[in-house]
Amino acid sequence: MKIMKYTGIATVLLLLLFSSLFVFSCGIPADGASGNEEKEDTPGFTEEELEQLEEAIAEEEIEIVDYDNALIGAELYGYMPSFLCTDTDNYVKIEVTNTSDFTWRADGDNCVRIGYHYYGQDVDYTEYDKTARSSLPENLEPGETATVEVLINDINNTGAYVVQIDLVLEGHFWFSSKDIPMIDGRVFFGSCMNN
Repeated sequence: MKIMKYTGIATVLLLLLFSSLFVFSCGIPADGASGNEEKEDTPGFTEEELEQLEEAIAEEEIEIVDYDNALIGAELYGYMPSFLCTDTDNYVKIEVTNTSDFTWRADGDNCVRIGYHYYGQDVDYTEYDKTARSSLPENLEPGETATVEVLINDINNTGAYVVQIDLVLEGHFWFSSKDIPMIDGRVFFGSCMNN
């Protein structure tokens, strides 16, 4: 369930209220005159300024999502190479499509990033939660797709691993915990500096 909230509206309304009070107080002569005299020009908002103010309020619209009850969905396309390097950054290009019912934020609180998990096939190394993260290029509305080069650089020991590319809603959950399929494959990690 989505709840829309306009942050900053209260601030803008208070600003308008104080501006109005200021204009009103500045427009009344201090000597208690009846006001029949010619009034000085007082500052105010033009129609164009009001439109700009409304646009500014609309831009501050922040989507508050109840992630416990939201529809969580994603489609990941790509493949895992059979060889990656232990001694340099690796990038695996994938496409992600937002099939959730909320916008994936590219940065800030509650952003969606791309990470990975790994465990050793023939070595005793594993990591689930603390690997590198790659950011989306921009916010993704439901139905939109983006291409991301996923950074894989945490595996430093030679050997065969299973690597699983997964989306994460930072601070909440990995998408695979919501039954979203990952891109995975068996990868041999070795040195690329000697080649």
